[in-house]
Order: sequence, then structure tokens, then C-alpha cells
Amino acid sequence: MKGIIGAIVSGTLLLGSVIVCALCLERIPAGYVGVVYSMNGGVQDEILTQGFHLVAPTKTVKEFTVSNEQLILSQDEREGSEGDDSFLVSTADNANIRISFQMSYRYKQDQVVQTYKKFKGMDGDDIVSSRVRTILKAKVSEVTTNYTMMDIYSGNRGKINDELTLFLNNELGEEFGIEVIDASIIDVHPDSQLQKTIADRVTAMQKKQQAEAEQETIRVQNKTKIMEAEAAAQAKQIEAEAEAKANQTIAASITDGLLAKMEMEARMEHGWVTVSGADTVVTNAG
Repeated sequence: MKGIIGAIVSGTLLLGSVIVCALCLERIPAGYVGVVYSMNGGVQDEILTQGFHLVAPTKTVKEFTVSNEQLILSQDEREGSEGDDSFLVSTADNANIRISFQMSYRYKQDQVVQTYKKFKGMDGDDIVSSRVRTILKAKVSEVTTNYTMMDIYSGNRGKINDELTLFLNNELGEEFGIEVIDASIIDVHPDSQLQKTIADRVTAMQKKQQAEAEQETIRVQNKTKIMEAEAAAQAKQIEAEAEAKANQTIAASITDGLLAKMEMEARMEHGWVTVSGADTVVTNAG
């Protein structure tokens, strides 16, 4: 009888131990780390990495992502965006334009303990949803105020997105211990009035570009005519210089001796030639 009771007690204790161990088992998923808070000792400096850990019932664990996560604030429903999360930003030309935005981020593993202490026990998701999202719209506007409405509306937003990424990485890194891998405006949603303004500006820009193209064509044509005229004038000058040089060469070659020789040869062939008065009389004395 005593043996049976002992076995029951042992089994109960073993089962209780298993239950306690199961209750104390904490699993940290892939891409996360855990910060431990003890009721007795406060925040622990050591973090829990991916896997299973035994954690006393007097301790709590808060998780922070250290792999890439996405925050999406879009007009349509996407992952992480419930309903219409688009927001207005300011521009350099005093316009307000509605945008959809996304940001890839992760917590800096070596700073999660300090971040946990700073935000008094909030985990990573709580910090993003209640703190980061609150200030993000104002932070984005600090960058977009350096650009015009047309800069933001155009599909070529590479420079703006690069500046957003750098600026938010600095701001959120200092404030929340968050590293921003990429931040970008993914879409623009102008209202009807703003859309008309944009359309008018696009038309004006197209007309300006067309006028500039026409002026460039005229400039090229005029320059071509000038070049052709200069080439013709230069050709004539070269021809005149060549002719003058030839004449100079001929003139230099006609000497008194040459003239005397030519006269002698003419006399030998034709005899004397006499020219007299208005009426020319040619006589041959040969």
C-alpha cells in the first residue's frame, strides 16, 4: 500500500515538474530576441536568442525583431496596413499631397535592452504601433518640404527615397534603436483639385519643353547656315590666295632676259612686227 502511495506521489511530483517546466518554457521565434525582466532584479542585461529557454515564473520576456520587418501605410489594404493609412505631407511649394509609404526596419540587437528600459517594458511591436507610427508622418514631411509637388508626384522619386531612408535611419536609430533599411513613397493620391493643378503644370512643362526644342532646332539651323557661309567664304579666300600666289609666281618668273629671249624667238619666226597709229599695219621685214 505504501509503495502504491509513494508511486502516486512521485508521479504527481514528476507531472507537476513537467507542468512547471512547460509553463516556464519560453520560445523566441526566428528573427527575434527577447529581453528579460525580473520582478526581483529588474531588466536583465543578457538577451534571449532564437530557440527555447527556461524562464522563471517571476520573469517576463518582451520580443524585438532583429530581422527585416515592413511597416506599410497605404491607401489600400496591404500587409500591415488596415484600411486607409495614407497621410498628407507638405511640399516646398506649399502644397499638401497624400501619399502611401513603406519602411523596412529592424531593431539593433545591441540596443534592445536600452530600448526596453527607455520605453518602460513595451515590446518591439508596441513601440512601432504606438510611438513610431505617431511621429512618422511628421518626420517624412521634414524631407518632402525640400521637394516640389511635381518632384513627389513624378514616378522618379529615387533621390527623395534615398534621403528619406538616410534621415529616418538617423532619427529612429537615435530615438528608438531602430535601423531603417529602406524607406520610400510608394504611391501618390492627389485629390481632384490637386490633380487639376498637376495636369495644368504638366501641360505647361510640355509646352515649355516643346518651345525649347523648337528654339534649339532654330539655333542649330542658324549655326549650320553660319558655318556653311563661313566655309564658302573660307573656300573663296583660299582660291583667291592661291590665284594671287600663282600670279606672283608667274610675275616673278618673267625677267628681262626671258622677255628678250621671247622677242628674239618671235623675230626669228615671224620677222619684225610694226604697229602704227589707229590703223594697224603689219609688215614682215623678213
